[in-house]
Amino acid sequence: MKYIFISLLFITCISVTYVYGGDDCFRKIGKAKAALLEAIDNLQRTNKLLGETGSAIPSNKVAFHARLTPQVTLGSTQTVIFDHVITNIGKEYNQHTGHFTALFNGIYFFACTFLQTGTSLHLQIVKNSSEISKGHAPSGGANAGSMNAVIYLHKGDVVKVRHYPGRGSQTISGDWGYFTGYLL
Repeated sequence: MKYIFISLLFITCISVTYVYGGDDCFRKIGKAKAALLEAIDNLQRTNKLLGETGSAIPSNKVAFHARLTPQVTLGSTQTVIFDHVITNIGKEYNQHTGHFTALFNGIYFFACTFLQTGTSLHLQIVKNSSEISKGHAPSGGANAGSMNAVIYLHKGDVVKVRHYPGRGSQTISGDWGYFTGYLL
């Protein structure tokens, strides 16, 4: 639609120039054409920046939020894979592996909430296999646990949620667990 309008405007300008003549009109039309082409280019670049989100997001912004949908019985140090991605700005969280891989050096915030089913549940957030936070949901009727961390990451560092080592099998409830992180 915008191209039709621009084309009609350009044709109108040429018609006016033809009727009224003059080199000055041709110079003005040349300047108007250049301005129109620049405006089209700016609109196309803005449209690319807006992308699917509907608003411009700088390329160095990072944020993710994912939910665990199935109930999972975890073995020792098993990674919890939060498979339903709700937000993934920067595409640094992988819903197939459960890994967040930093593309930028910086200070990051991470949080995890979870619900046990039956027995107690022990989880930890790890950076490259080193614990940075741990959480516990005691046994009983559907108790919740949470954990969070603020940590400096280097490009390539991996952060994930995993079952605490040496705890035997424990079950995490589906649809009640979330893993969130963002670059500060």
